[in-house]
Amino acid sequence: MKNIVTILITALLSWLGAYYIGWWMVAVVPFLVAVIAKQKAGRGFLSGCIAIGLLWLVLILKQDAANDYLLSGRIAQVIGLSHTVFIIVNVILGALVGGLGGWSGAAMRGIFKNVDDM
Repeated sequence: MKNIVTILITALLSWLGAYYIGWWMVAVVPFLVAVIAKQKAGRGFLSGCIAIGLLWLVLILKQDAANDYLLSGRIAQVIGLSHTVFIIVNVILGALVGGLGGWSGAAMRGIFKNVDDM
């Protein structure tokens, strides 16, 4: 249950941050959520990856449907991919950014946790 909550919080805050501040918030928010939720490295990566991957997919499909899938189809043709593969590659890239942000946050928390133990 805690993982689902962190995924939802990460996705919502990342969407708000990306909308108002910049796209790079999809890396910063999973970092902060992993630190605050005291996640371990694997859980931090997985929750960030799932949250940002799903968010990225929803945003891509929403924007793509608005222009009848023309822009992404043409970009996919330029780089030699099919439309679907192009979207999948973009979702994977977004998921990796979110996952690495969450993993970094968990690792940062681990560093400071070890300092407190000394």
